[in-house]
Parts: sequence; structure tokens; C-alpha cells
Amino acid sequence: MIVIVHGYDGSGAGHWQRWLEDELRQRRVPVAFPDLPEPAAPQKDRWVTALAELVGGVPPPLVFVCHSLGCWAVDHLFTERGLLGAQAALLVAPPSPYLLFEPVESFLPPPCRDDVWAPIAARTLLVGSDNDDFTTPEEINGIANALGIRSEIIPGGGHINVDSGHGPWPFALEWLAKAGAI
Repeated sequence: MIVIVHGYDGSGAGHWQRWLEDELRQRRVPVAFPDLPEPAAPQKDRWVTALAELVGGVPPPLVFVCHSLGCWAVDHLFTERGLLGAQAALLVAPPSPYLLFEPVESFLPPPCRDDVWAPIAARTLLVGSDNDDFTTPEEINGIANALGIRSEIIPGGGHINVDSGHGPWPFALEWLAKAGAI
């Protein structure tokens, strides 16, 4: 199953995660895209609990596709509860671990433990851009190093959301195919 995890304030209409969910459903690929509690006022413990409850009864393998704050939610989930059958993850545009934005404080600092990610590190990718308002390319590379995973920087990709022109995003489907998830 593919588990799509939105970020702060959700992934509204036109977002690449919504497009990806539709594409996967059309292909009859099992997919879950939960609406996490209070996306405009997120609390780490509530999001981690909601994700754990969602995947707790799902047989492996699981593949996570996360955007923004959803990356940190999954980092906390794996650190607190184990990989729960995850075989890979695509982490897209995580915010800076040092972000000064009160609504996301409960997620920061993220654990970023390479020992937690090691079993899936070879099949995990962190994607950022060189002009994201919420993190720098240096931070993206530092996060990838801390997790022990590969990273890619998209030139001019912004926050890799609707505002930066990322509605349909075939890259996510291509990555899922390379990861053996579809």
C-alpha cells in the first residue's frame, strides 16, 4: 500500500499529492491518503497516532510519500514506533529543522536518526529545491546525510506544491515504479 502524508494545512485541490492519489486509484494500486487531525494546527503526537492507527492493521509492504511537515510526522512515527512494514519513502520538501513557525513547533526538532532509517535507506529519497522558502538546499542535504539517504535538488522547484507549479508531478509516479511499489 502507498501511504500519502500531507503537510501543514493539508494538500488541497490541485496539489501533486491529490493528483498522485487519483493516478494510483485509476491503476488500482492500494493507496491511503488520510486527513490528519487539524492540519492548520497540527500536533505531532496526534498525527503520529493517526498514522500508526492507519497502518497498524495493513500488511506490509508499505511505501510512504510525504510532503513538507508530513516528512517530519513520518520521521517521528518511525522513531517512536518502528518502520511498521515500510519498505521505502519519498520525502518531499521537508521544512527546515530550525523553522521558526509556531504551528509546527511540536514536530521540531525532528529525530533524524540514521539507525531508524537504515533498513529502508537504499530505497528512500529526499527531494528538495534550491528556492524553497521553508528550507535551503544545504539543509536538504544535511537532512539526507542525517537520515543516511540520498537527496535530489530540483532547480527552481519552490516548495514543490501548487504555488510552485506542481499539480501533476510524474516524478512521484516514476519514483514509485523505481522503488517497486507500482
